Amino acid sequence: MIPLKLDVVADALGGVCRSDDDPQTITIHRVAIDSRDAQTGDLYVAIRGERFDGHRFMAEAVSRGAVACVAQRDHPLAGELSAPVILVDDTVKAMGRLASYYRREVLPASATVIAITGSNGKTTTKRMIDHVLRRSLTGVAAPKNFNNDIGVPLTLLSAPANARYVVVEIGSNAKGEVAALAEMTAPDAAVITSIGEAHMEGLGDLEAIAAEKGSILDHVRPGGLAVVNIDQPEIMPFVRRFTRGRLMTVGANPQAKLCVGGATSTLRSSSFRLEGRFDVHLPMPGAHHATNAAATFAVARWLGVASDEIITSLADFTAPEGRTRSFEAAGVTIIDDAYNANPASVEAAVASFRAAGDTRRILVLGDMLELGETSRACHERVVGKALAAELDVLVAVGAEMTRAAARTVPSDAAMRVYACKDAAEASRWLDRIVSPGDAVWIKGSRAMRLDEVVSHLAGTADREDGRA
Repeated sequence: MIPLKLDVVADALGGVCRSDDDPQTITIHRVAIDSRDAQTGDLYVAIRGERFDGHRFMAEAVSRGAVACVAQRDHPLAGELSAPVILVDDTVKAMGRLASYYRREVLPASATVIAITGSNGKTTTKRMIDHVLRRSLTGVAAPKNFNNDIGVPLTLLSAPANARYVVVEIGSNAKGEVAALAEMTAPDAAVITSIGEAHMEGLGDLEAIAAEKGSILDHVRPGGLAVVNIDQPEIMPFVRRFTRGRLMTVGANPQAKLCVGGATSTLRSSSFRLEGRFDVHLPMPGAHHATNAAATFAVARWLGVASDEIITSLADFTAPEGRTRSFEAAGVTIIDDAYNANPASVEAAVASFRAAGDTRRILVLGDMLELGETSRACHERVVGKALAAELDVLVAVGAEMTRAAARTVPSDAAMRVYACKDAAEASRWLDRIVSPGDAVWIKGSRAMRLDEVVSHLAGTADREDGRA
């Protein structure tokens, strides 16, 4: 963060500063929301959530070095702190106002802000762009999945004075969230990775999802860049009306300016041809990652990185944990895709797994959440895809997936099905059925906690290998 005086911060927050010292003599060097991570020079923002209340930890944050706190003016603890306090109506909204001010008034013009949204592939694309750009430029990217009204401000506020790029991830599970965060971010470049059946409960049908994701294009700065995957036709009305800057379309659609062709995948890697002339290799399974790489290519080239440098960087990209990260344990190939799932991403995983070769393929598939009225049909559809792909074993985890498997897979099917209520039961079944030489692909919504299955498989393999 570029240091700011406390009086400037208070004005940007839209709050009232209560301090025994002159706010102009207090400098803020960083914004923190976790008292355990507070450091000297921090501004601690107390956030009241469903399971915790950050106001309870203001004193701890100050003891760790925070020089001021932001609190809700009606909170009973707001008046008990001896350190400077900025009182606001809503601490989350106030942090968003500070981030918007920081982006427009503090960040230098040399910092290119890149905002990424989409139904699938946001985090992977964010990591790819950061991986490619950091070889020649200084910048920051949103950590983890900082993609909401708390994470986006924190990402913007983390950008230092020498940042040449800032990569922001924008998520949504309700209408209007992308537009609000895009307005705050005011991106120089916007990326829409995909349109798919995600958060249907809050967003509605594919047309509504396309409208939600497409709203980011209305906030691109004049002369900026829009990179859009046009493989889903619902996004096209928003692509056609974009006139604010340069448009770069990507995808397998032959009409895409950066057209992806010949995409193939193994259990360890994937490859494709871009623009009919660039051969691109990714050290991660999943042919669907070709469009994420194409978007990365578009952004990096727009920022002046040479094409051959981009391709070289992509070839040593490491997949984020939980997003088609492939590794081997005791002779078993494990594809950790457990972070999240929706129908499109599951179908992409099944398609890649289908082409995995002669190894025995075990798909661990958890419930896909927030699908609303379409849930039953979507679960049955993905189970049907697994059946059609002639996978060897399906471990269905959760009520929706087990019901879908029971309704969709015939009793005489070659694909064996194990129904499990949760991740723990799935782990116990895998202990019985997994053998060296097998491949296990693990995917499900975050709440299904299938990362525990990944850890269990890796841990079991370590013990069998004689390692502690």
